[in-house]
Amino acid sequence: MTRTAAWLDAIDQTNALDATLEYSRRGVPRHVTPTEMADARLEEGDPVRHFVTWPGKRNFEGRLWLASTRQHVPFESFWERAFLASLDRAGSARAVASQPLWIRWRDPRRAHVPDYFVRRADGQAVLVDVRPRDLIEPEDAVKFELTRRLASALGWEYLLFDALPGATQANLRFLLRYRDPAWLDGVAEDKLPKEGAMSLAEFARLLGASTRSGIGAAYAMIWARRVHVDLTRPLSMATRIHFGDES
Repeated sequence: MTRTAAWLDAIDQTNALDATLEYSRRGVPRHVTPTEMADARLEEGDPVRHFVTWPGKRNFEGRLWLASTRQHVPFESFWERAFLASLDRAGSARAVASQPLWIRWRDPRRAHVPDYFVRRADGQAVLVDVRPRDLIEPEDAVKFELTRRLASALGWEYLLFDALPGATQANLRFLLRYRDPAWLDGVAEDKLPKEGAMSLAEFARLLGASTRSGIGAAYAMIWARRVHVDLTRPLSMATRIHFGDES
């Protein structure tokens, strides 16, 4: 879809572009229209809202260090942490901003703050909302669709991170500790199989001869996507490690 077509798609029978966008950079708030927004560098901006904490709050919040962008990025749920872990493992992001802007639509009145703005390594901008599919209410769905149309009109991509199959979230959380490249010291990848598969236990034994920790190196290889596994199933010593191109 061309950008012109995207503008028409966003306008047609919606009010996706009838909005004021609010963001802040170096403490200076800015209020702009969508036509003034396409080249904004939201990855350098300030959060437009901060997480509110109260006694007994059930959400889990904190900051996750992203090795790929060398940033501590805030999250306010396990799902947001899982998104950040998935993004970090993909290695496609150059910078990430949490709570990047307010979108305030005028007719009908509604407002929304996307969870993240991602600047990919190729320069592409991505707005991201994180919400488990079974927790998306009808009004949420409307806001997400308006945000998608607005992002498209700006030449940005939009991602609704709403599903994590099987054990993916738990596996990503576990693998975070093996992001340090030092785990791969001594791994001679040119001597590893070019195709086929073996169990995680066999792979760890294979790597153990040349590394400080065979199992640590195996998990680091999984994190770095140098080998392929099915992360929807719980990791165990019986997990099948696949070599070669991911199928």
